[in-house]
Amino acid sequence: MSAPLSANQALLLVARREFTTQVRSRSFVIGLLVTLGLFGGIALLGGFIAGQSSNPSLGVTPETVSLQPAIEAAAATQDVALRIEPVDDGPGRERVDTGDLDALLTGSAGGYELLGRDTVDTQLQAVVGTAVQQQALAGALAESGVDAAQLAQQSQVAVDTLVPADPNRGEQLALAIIGTVLLFISLSGYGQLVATGVVEEKQSRVVELLLATIKPWQLLAGKVLGLGAVGLLQLVILGVIGTVAAAVGGLLTVPGAAAGMFAMVVLWYLIGFFLFAALYAAIGSTVSRQEELNSVVTPLIFVLMIPFILVVNLLPNDPRNELAAVLSFVPFLSQTVMPARYALGVAPLWEVGVSALIALVAVVVVVRVAGRVYENSILRTGARVGLREALGRPAAGPADPQPSTRSSA
Repeated sequence: MSAPLSANQALLLVARREFTTQVRSRSFVIGLLVTLGLFGGIALLGGFIAGQSSNPSLGVTPETVSLQPAIEAAAATQDVALRIEPVDDGPGRERVDTGDLDALLTGSAGGYELLGRDTVDTQLQAVVGTAVQQQALAGALAESGVDAAQLAQQSQVAVDTLVPADPNRGEQLALAIIGTVLLFISLSGYGQLVATGVVEEKQSRVVELLLATIKPWQLLAGKVLGLGAVGLLQLVILGVIGTVAAAVGGLLTVPGAAAGMFAMVVLWYLIGFFLFAALYAAIGSTVSRQEELNSVVTPLIFVLMIPFILVVNLLPNDPRNELAAVLSFVPFLSQTVMPARYALGVAPLWEVGVSALIALVAVVVVVRVAGRVYENSILRTGARVGLREALGRPAAGPADPQPSTRSSA
C-alpha cells in the first residue's frame, strides 16, 4: 500500500496535470498563433495608417502658387510632411474627386478656398490657415514699413524642459502599450480558464473523486499554479518572438528598455494572476453550470478593463498623470498601471517595489478568503451558493456532499 501524498506532492501533482493538459491541447497552440497574428496585424495596420496619414497632399492653382513657400514653412514648423503640387483648377478638382489629392487651394487673397472631397484633414487646414495669415500679416507690415523678418525674430519663444527630452519616448510608449495589452489578455484569458476548469470539474463530479484524496486548498492551489505556469509560458514565448521581430525590423533600438519592461510584465503577471485567479476559482466554485459562469465573472472582467482603459487613454499624453500615479499603488489596478508607468520612465524602482509589496499583501488576503469560499462551495451543486454561506466557517471534518446538495428543481 502506497503512502499518502504529502501536501506539496498533492499540490505539484495537480499543477503538473493542469500544465501538461493545457500545453498539449490544440487550443494553446491556436491561442498562441492567434495572439501573434493579432499583434502582427495591429503593427501592420498601424504602419499603414501612419504612412497614409502622415503625408497629405495639396494642390495649388496658378492663383495660389505664390503661397507655396509660406505653406511649406508652416508645414515644417508644425512637423507635417506635406506634398504640394502645382495644378490647374479643373484638373485639380478632378484629382481631389478621385482621391489623388487630399485638397486643392483655390481663390485669391481675401477669398481663398481649401477644397476637399468630403472632408479636409485638420492638420492641413491648420497649415494652410497659418500660411495665409502669415502672408496677410507680412503684407500689412510691409505697407506699414515694418521689417517682417526682424519682427518675427523678436517674437520667437524658445522651448526648453527641466528634464532633457528622451529621444526614446516613442519606443517606451510602444513598450508600455504592448505590455499593457499582454497583461490584459493573459490575466483575463487564463483567469477565465481557471473558473471554467473549476465549473467543469464540479459539473462532472470529478471534483468529488479528487477531494477524496487531497484537500480543497491543495486542489485550488495546484490548479492556479498549473494554469499560471501555462500563461507564463505563453507570455515568455510571445515576448521573445516579439522582441526578436522588433530587433530584426529595426524597431527596437533600446534592448535594455525592452528587457526591463519584459521583466516588469512577468513580475506583474505573476502578482496579478495569483490575485485574480484565486477570485476566478472562488467565484466559479459557487455555480454548478457553465451557463451561470459568465454572469458571475463579468465584474472581474470590468475590474481588469478599468486600468487597461486608463493606461491607454491617460498615459500616452500625460505620463505623470496624478490619478494614474495613485492607482498604480491600488491592488487590482496596479498590475496594469505600474508597469506602464515604469516603461514610460516616470515610476522609479522604489515605487515599483512598494506597489508590489502592497499587491502581495492583497494576494495573501484574497487567497485566504478565496480558499474559504472554494472549500465551502465546491461540493455544493444545484442553486448558486450565497455569499454568506460561501464565507462561513468550514466544517471541521471531511466534507460530505450529500447533506449540502441542493436540488435545482
